[in-house]
Amino acid sequence: MATKQNGVLATFTPTVSKYTNKTTEAALGQITASAWMMYTVPAATLMSGKLLVSNNTGGAATINVGLVEQTEVLQLDALGSQPNDPGTGQSYTGYGQLSFPSGTANDHTTSIAIKYANLTNGPFQVGETLSWTNTDRGAGAASNMTAIIHYVDAANSKLWIRNMTHPLGLQWNSASDHNFSGGTSGAGCSIGTSYAGTTVNVGHSGKVRFYDSLTGRIFFNNFEFRNNLDYAHLYANDANENREQNNNNVNRSNGRIWRPVATTTTEYNNAGSASTPTTEFIDANGVELLISSVAQCAAEQFIVQDKSVNDNDTYELSGLVLGSHQSIFVSSSAAVTFNLIGFEETAEAAS
Repeated sequence: MATKQNGVLATFTPTVSKYTNKTTEAALGQITASAWMMYTVPAATLMSGKLLVSNNTGGAATINVGLVEQTEVLQLDALGSQPNDPGTGQSYTGYGQLSFPSGTANDHTTSIAIKYANLTNGPFQVGETLSWTNTDRGAGAASNMTAIIHYVDAANSKLWIRNMTHPLGLQWNSASDHNFSGGTSGAGCSIGTSYAGTTVNVGHSGKVRFYDSLTGRIFFNNFEFRNNLDYAHLYANDANENREQNNNNVNRSNGRIWRPVATTTTEYNNAGSASTPTTEFIDANGVELLISSVAQCAAEQFIVQDKSVNDNDTYELSGLVLGSHQSIFVSSSAAVTFNLIGFEETAEAAS
């Protein structure tokens, strides 16, 4: 097998290492985290290596390490808190009745929604590009926003969208009217001060890695996450991979971007006033499902939990082997240093 990368594949220091996202107010807005999915194996690749944890904080530190396949685990709220089954009008009796296809490049879900008015030339079509202008995001071409329509709820005049150009593409600082148009259907709609009852919800979209129908957990890959891979392009032959032919692994380790999913989202009414309702993700049947909690690592994914590392000591976790799109998650409340050292190798196709 051909070696793609070797040496230090990723580094991270909790409470010290910086990341950013497009929603930070300052131009150089930076955020620190106590936990991070520090490395993801690219497509058609195997990684073998070891994780070294160095503690020079002045005291003992507790660390956690997990092997994960998602950026976030979204726990659906109790079935009694969810809407009734639209097919029967009855309450759900199990999470298996909800539909989140998973594991392929085409399996998406989203919490970004537009409740519109003034429909023309409808209906909109699932999969078409939705376009609008938002001058608060910039002038000229920078104001041109697009997204892909994920689900059309024509009965309630509501569009669920994904792959939005900018995470704040639906946020306006001034009260006004805004028009949307479908690139394939030619449909149009409006929101804003002239259209009472219209709203926009600034949420998240991404791919469903796995839906746990026993416990109601969505293993979610957030489009607004980037470590050594850009998750907006996940499964797309990993053209998103930040591969460095000169072995510049510092470049691969430090391009951290993230806007994590929260249990509430920001919704703007037609006058531009904001509220923070509980986050809802849409399933394949158009059911708007509440989530109750968000975690980066599920309990069963930890391989090291609450491990104490003494000051001026090093802990080594060796024998790590990961396949395509599997990741290493680390966390600590102390500024210990995590270093992943190993090889990426091109995986042979199954015969």
